[in-house]
Amino acid sequence: TPQEPVMPAFTICAFSLGLFCSASSLDLAAAPGPTAVSVSDAKAAPIDVAAPTDKTSPSAVLASVQSFYDGTVDLTGNFRQTYVHQVYGTRTVSNGVLRLRKPGMMVWDYNNAADPDFYVDGQKLWVVEHDTRQVVSQKVEGNSSLSGAMKFLFGGQKLIKDFKVRMAPEKPAKAYAMPGHKVIELKPKEQNPHYKTLLLVVDEQTGRVDAFVVRSQDNSTNHFELTDVTTNKGLEAKDFKYKVPKGYVETKQ
Repeated sequence: TPQEPVMPAFTICAFSLGLFCSASSLDLAAAPGPTAVSVSDAKAAPIDVAAPTDKTSPSAVLASVQSFYDGTVDLTGNFRQTYVHQVYGTRTVSNGVLRLRKPGMMVWDYNNAADPDFYVDGQKLWVVEHDTRQVVSQKVEGNSSLSGAMKFLFGGQKLIKDFKVRMAPEKPAKAYAMPGHKVIELKPKEQNPHYKTLLLVVDEQTGRVDAFVVRSQDNSTNHFELTDVTTNKGLEAKDFKYKVPKGYVETKQ
């Protein structure tokens, strides 16, 4: 009898380019990678978020992000994902649709059939590989197994408690700049084995994040650009339930 295909946790982490990383996969990603060109700059240690007095300060920009997502119950938008692997010198571009609903529900629906799709209903994660007709599922507790790099999408006080913030250094600020936006750099207060920093490209008027960049431990970058974003359209929990299609093999972890 042929064995069912298995996608271990660290593979889920790899296929998602850091989007979905459980504790076990993070442990495997903890080993430092070779030295490579950094998207960030080591100058000026990030500062803690405090009660902002200057509306253009990094802490004020982060507070505006929290305020926007605290007021967001659900969100839909298109995304363009550009993954640059610094060690191997590769560049991968993908597109798709993002749907989100609190608490902890997401769908990353990729346009290319060769890219896996990701469904999270707050209790369970499904990774769907259409080319191999395989579905890998695993339980999550709330969104605790999801990458900390996506915490801003759900808002909440944990955002300003978990990160230090500063304005992005000159090089990445120019690289990812958008008109009418501020670029801030977040660094986890507790060292994360999977990613070093997170850049948020924030609309100055609304606090909405229109792009974000995750810099991994090997200095690879994962750049997401969000367009046609709409919020609070009444998405329901049932919209995030996934049913394994006929002919697909499900592997539970």
